[in-house]
Amino acid sequence: MNAQQEYKEVLMRGIREKDNIEAALRELTKKPIDSVFFVGCGGSLAVMYPLQYLMNLHTTILAVPYNASEFLNMKPKALTERSLVILSSYTGTTKETVAAAEMARAKGARTIAFAGKADTPLGKAVDYVFANDAPSGVTDSKLIMLYQIVFCLLDKLGFGVDYELLQKELSLLPEGLARIRELAKPEAREFAEKNHDQTFFMVTGSGINWGEAYSYAMCILQEMQWIPAQSVHAGEFFHGAFEILQEDTNLLIFQGEDETRPLTERVVAFAEQYTRRAHLIDTKNYPLDGIAPDRRGIYGPFILLAVLNSYSDALAERRNHPLKTRRYMGKVPY
Repeated sequence: MNAQQEYKEVLMRGIREKDNIEAALRELTKKPIDSVFFVGCGGSLAVMYPLQYLMNLHTTILAVPYNASEFLNMKPKALTERSLVILSSYTGTTKETVAAAEMARAKGARTIAFAGKADTPLGKAVDYVFANDAPSGVTDSKLIMLYQIVFCLLDKLGFGVDYELLQKELSLLPEGLARIRELAKPEAREFAEKNHDQTFFMVTGSGINWGEAYSYAMCILQEMQWIPAQSVHAGEFFHGAFEILQEDTNLLIFQGEDETRPLTERVVAFAEQYTRRAHLIDTKNYPLDGIAPDRRGIYGPFILLAVLNSYSDALAERRNHPLKTRRYMGKVPY
């Protein structure tokens, strides 16, 4: 199995969890739910940001992402037996996420977790756990399962979504994203060649894609490449961050097709005037067969993940800095 086939297979694993997810949600929705919390750290938290966007688009239910440490120490008053808490940690051992799960269950909340392996402290601390260990495509596969959970939840709580259509669209993603990943490789190599020696990046996005901007700055550029980077929400760009933009400032713009596209379009228009180092990744430029143009917006994070997989690989190779290289993480006490 080559890398492309392996990537598709990892995504298909997420698709194949549909029946298990539906069974879990049948049990979890037997009692009322009036709040949903998305809890994790770093990339495991950022991957869940799109879920808040989807919930806010379709429901009046409180939906909030929390850093696990903040959730644990703050103990939100809205956390009750009517809450659903969705937690994520790839290792399944992130101590603050495990403690957050234990606190949530002690409050009577219902819990779901995502981890690389089910037999981990986090997996044992929740009502339902879904495992997604793989050498690549883990985040993409996890996001498929997270979308399945939210779509199923919206359906079971009666918020009027076309559940069958949403599931059909999700089933098209493995093939479509594998194609996008390949299509992005030439531009990724060009980006890496142009930027391998750069020492700072600003990364911006908005709406359903904000999590991708946040995680690319922190998890890829800072954590995995040791390049100083700053994520700035496109809606906040003109309230401070744009003052550091000069002709040689690197600005990555992640532009989607959701309701907040005008926010990034405004940033693009400004950047074209004041820096020669703006780089736009627009989801509109990548094919996603079988999904109608007016429905592509909610799948922006998947398109960006596929594209950025290629960008990250190319940058790491050109800089001779493997993505798994760490200075502190997992190496020293902290």
